[in-house]
Amino acid sequence: MSLKYFFNPAAVAVIGASSNRAKLGRQILDNIIAGGFAGHVYPVNLKEKRIAGRPAYASLTDLPVRHRADYAKLLAVIAIPAPFILDEIKQGAALGVKNFIIISAGFKEDGPEGKEREVALSALAEKHHLNILGPNCLGFINTYCNLNATFAAAGREPGRIAFLSQSGAIGSAALDWLKLKDFNLGYFISLGNKAVLDENDIFAHLMGDDRLDLIVAYLEEIKDGGHFMKLVSRLAKHKPVAILKAGQSAAGSQLALSHTGSLAGSAAATRAGIERAGAIWLNGLEELFNLLMLFRRESWQNKGREDLYVITNAGGVAVLTVDEISRQGLTLGKSWDLLGDADAGRYQAALKKWLPDKKINNILVLLTPQTSTEPVKTAQAIIAASRKYPHKFIIASFLGGQTVYRAKDLLEKANIPIFDYPEEAVESFRKMISYKNSFRHLKIYHSPAVRPARPLRGTDYLRALKLLAQYKINIVPTRKYSAARPPRLRGPLVLKAVGPDFLHKTEKKAVFTDLDSGRKLRQAARQLLADHKRNFRNPKNYLVYQPQITGAQEIILGFTRDESFGPIILVGLGGIYTEIFKEVRLATADLDEKGALNLISGLKNYPILLGARGHKKYDLKALVRALVNLGRLANAHPEIKALDINPLFVGTEDVLAGDVRVIL
Repeated sequence: MSLKYFFNPAAVAVIGASSNRAKLGRQILDNIIAGGFAGHVYPVNLKEKRIAGRPAYASLTDLPVRHRADYAKLLAVIAIPAPFILDEIKQGAALGVKNFIIISAGFKEDGPEGKEREVALSALAEKHHLNILGPNCLGFINTYCNLNATFAAAGREPGRIAFLSQSGAIGSAALDWLKLKDFNLGYFISLGNKAVLDENDIFAHLMGDDRLDLIVAYLEEIKDGGHFMKLVSRLAKHKPVAILKAGQSAAGSQLALSHTGSLAGSAAATRAGIERAGAIWLNGLEELFNLLMLFRRESWQNKGREDLYVITNAGGVAVLTVDEISRQGLTLGKSWDLLGDADAGRYQAALKKWLPDKKINNILVLLTPQTSTEPVKTAQAIIAASRKYPHKFIIASFLGGQTVYRAKDLLEKANIPIFDYPEEAVESFRKMISYKNSFRHLKIYHSPAVRPARPLRGTDYLRALKLLAQYKINIVPTRKYSAARPPRLRGPLVLKAVGPDFLHKTEKKAVFTDLDSGRKLRQAARQLLADHKRNFRNPKNYLVYQPQITGAQEIILGFTRDESFGPIILVGLGGIYTEIFKEVRLATADLDEKGALNLISGLKNYPILLGARGHKKYDLKALVRALVNLGRLANAHPEIKALDINPLFVGTEDVLAGDVRVIL
């Protein structure tokens, strides 16, 4: 449903408005009036006749609104106790009201009764096609129409950034920080419980708003990962989207049923989905605010060289900065040390020398307060230079406290990104550059179009290997061991126990290698059968043998199925130490060959696969095909929760799956 009149209403009714200035309803009403909203504003209160100098109405029915079409253009902001809200929504829907904000708490966050209330609210919205923000939210601000429908103070000047927050507390803190920094927003939207409207609805609405240069979101959950990736990848083709996702520390258990499930847990899967969408991944509030500082300056969009040049009055700080530039994988253009006695004139001269150079686009100005330092005059010189060269990207880091406070304030007011520490400046710059390098090649996400295959009925080991072969992932020849029919030896063999009780073979000491004679093979089999007598009473557990593979690189391939983002593909360093080294890369299951190669190239052992130190190049094409085919398998078998291939032996002429684990 369209959000046109939700964000741009012709009138606003505040249900729960009050003469008591301590009440949220009154604070929202005051903000709407003080913000200069041009439409009608109606206080709604059962008992009071006038509020804030305006006529008050007992209900939505009593408003001086004549036509149903006019009610459809009205926004109702509700700030009354939760038990009364459903009746207000029903009354409004009967009149033709389509747009609501529910500020009140008392829903799913408040126990079983509240959860039941929220379910009823969602059903009501679906029945009457309603737009409802919240409940348990701060509201929203649209500075383009001078509407502050929140109980938080905020600036009035329109900006070019939209800020979404699922947390009202973080949203209000962000608004306070932005106000301190003289930072103007286009939209601020508090999502709350997301009973009806969620981040995807907001992204879809913001898609066509050319007034926005950046969209930032703090999210605690993402409801529909596939739709999220589709929308955000479309947005990110035209403007940066940055996401701070709560719950990043969630880790898979070491006793997870699959290696992939452990290494690609919910937090890692979410990051893979967000990065596939082309969004900038943020690690914390500090990064969020730092990024806002960078993107407030329009010159971030310059298309010149991406080297970072440094001007400083302190050699030690410059060394630390250059270290961070290297650590972030950036290129240092040049570092110019003006020495400790540098005054504002010397900074001005350095800027005057460098800025006309067409090869120089990005300059980081460092300052530490010393005897000859002139922080305020230096800040003024930077501001003057940035105005003279508006297409150059100038950022600054003034270290210190009281001595540099006024200078930093001047830079903030002039929209010059200013940081407390150079490392913050460099890291934020790297995120900006990464986005600039990626958005041009970003592919809009589409859910893979696949025909579901016949569901698996079990996870028998040999059948699982055949499943890989069906998807053109070659396997090591594997046979079931039988003492009555010993194999003909052609080189050393591997013997192992497989089945539901042997998911972690190494820990159970259920693998024997280097079996180069029939006697050794029989001894190993007898020992395994004796050591695990109880397990082998289950016919689903049995022994298999394979030729031993040598001279290959061991890789892990796998996928786990995330509740929101679907199958998440994993590739990494394989073998028994996979979960110790945790050298893996993740991607969504829409991989093509180019995407698969990019994923593999991010591994630390990629140079080895290319043939380091004179070794033959390993078969990267076969590895890429196996990764793409694994994605096909994952999409065709939604009944599979997780799958591991570990190890996948990558040789010089082929790849072979040596072991497989399937969890339904």
